[in-house]
Amino acid sequence: MVHHAVRFAFAALVLASTGLDALSANADDDAKALLDSMQATRPDWLPSLDKCPADVMPAGETKSGFYEGRCEGNLKECLSHCQNGDGSDCYASAVALQKVKNSPVSEALFLRACALGVASGCTNRAASMVSGHDGEPCAIRTFAAACDRLDPWACTMFGFHLVRGIGIGKDHERARQVLSKSCQHGETDEACRAARALMKELGD
Repeated sequence: MVHHAVRFAFAALVLASTGLDALSANADDDAKALLDSMQATRPDWLPSLDKCPADVMPAGETKSGFYEGRCEGNLKECLSHCQNGDGSDCYASAVALQKVKNSPVSEALFLRACALGVASGCTNRAASMVSGHDGEPCAIRTFAAACDRLDPWACTMFGFHLVRGIGIGKDHERARQVLSKSCQHGETDEACRAARALMKELGD
């Protein structure tokens, strides 16, 4: 039970790190309307959620142009760009819609961002899969692959599984190597702070 609770807490931290965890009371009415419409009609360009993010990652990574609030106020335009193959706008649209409500639509947008080369899209889609036994092997493979692309939260999540032996054998030496990649955005970044806490468990 402790392992499960910690696993869920770290998954929540992944979402919180990009502002994905809160149901905003001030969410934009247009975003709500767009989400309702997309849930009702499910556009055919959204990918199926039965695909593992690790299996749709392209060989090359796309440099993400994401910044907080990127699609707020122009969400419809961002979704249009996403439909036309802009991975950064897929990711930003997912963030904006998940602030309104956690839904299969935002998960599909993360997965599309992943398929278009945005490693953080892969990480965020995988984070929602760790709560289910069937999804955990895929999530771990995805964290490993996204960590190879130097996504900080992917490294922290992969390191967590290696430290605790959840869904994969404990491997503290590999965990140290993986967690050492979590601080690319500085010591105050949440992914780095979580990694440092895990390192303390290893005696580092």
